[in-house]
Amino acid sequence: MKSINEINLKIAVLGEGGVGKTSIVNLYSGKEFPNIYIPTIGSNIRRKEYKLEDEHIRVNIWDIGGQKSFNPLNPSFFANIDAAFLVFDLSNPKESTLELQKVYINHIKEKSPNCIVIYLGNKSDLIKPESFGSLMNNLTQINLDKNPLIFTSAKTQDNIIEAFELMIYNYLKKLESEGFSTQFNNLIPSFLKLIDKKEEDLSRILINLDSMDYSTLQNKITPKIRKKVVYDSSENGNHSNIHESAIVSVNNKLQLERIKTDVIKTFYENFKFVEDRILEIKVTPIDQLIQKIDLTFLELETLKNDFELKLGTVLNLESKLPSPELESNLNGKKRGDA
Repeated sequence: MKSINEINLKIAVLGEGGVGKTSIVNLYSGKEFPNIYIPTIGSNIRRKEYKLEDEHIRVNIWDIGGQKSFNPLNPSFFANIDAAFLVFDLSNPKESTLELQKVYINHIKEKSPNCIVIYLGNKSDLIKPESFGSLMNNLTQINLDKNPLIFTSAKTQDNIIEAFELMIYNYLKKLESEGFSTQFNNLIPSFLKLIDKKEEDLSRILINLDSMDYSTLQNKITPKIRKKVVYDSSENGNHSNIHESAIVSVNNKLQLERIKTDVIKTFYENFKFVEDRILEIKVTPIDQLIQKIDLTFLELETLKNDFELKLGTVLNLESKLPSPELESNLNGKKRGDA
């Protein structure tokens, strides 16, 4: 049997609550664009694999919750990250990049100093031509610390897959520059062949703020071909067009049940991640075994804390819901007022 090399890439998707991180991750991993915003509690892990002739590239995407009311910042989420997307809202760029610049970048530099960073300005579908001037002015005032920038829209699917492909390509280039190319066979050409792209196709989506003008911005914001809008089906079949920035206030049982379902689904997905990590240890060369065990132990500790956070948040939300008696009285008063 032919030996297959596995390349594991850990990508963190970071940003404030409501900027579209989960929608971006869902779209890339084959899930649908949601018709309602449910804040991410802790972290969710998604996976995607690229099977080349002699290598498998396994992309582990950590979707880190940014809603402060649900997620006290956990520095362990920033450990051992190979690459990070810093996501902000193009319709509100200055405010949605504040935490990225003040907190997130510093944690990345401390915990994962060699991490590849790309900024994603999401929700380009919300930018109207009359707002281009204001957007250009705001973007030039934001310090991206020389990191690349891409405009995306999870809603119209613009540049989402391309952004991940560019990140993977950059990571493979980094491996090559660090001398790992001898371990892998024809890795970068094989990856480009699989995705049917050339290097210039990948870099075409990058935004250069120094040379940006009105016409360039208009071309980047308004794609020539709009991709289909994807909605998630709800219980009643209503596919209403609700943008992911519409924050859900958890004030009834249905909303809480949605969050519970999301937590349970995430638990099983994260558990699968743990299973795969253990299988990886079994085939790890002896000289790398201790390092692999230490890394896996750290990730298990992170996932344990993550589950405790999810469970505590759900119980806290449940305790704040009105009791059935109070809800019945309130409904009765509303009917009486009518």
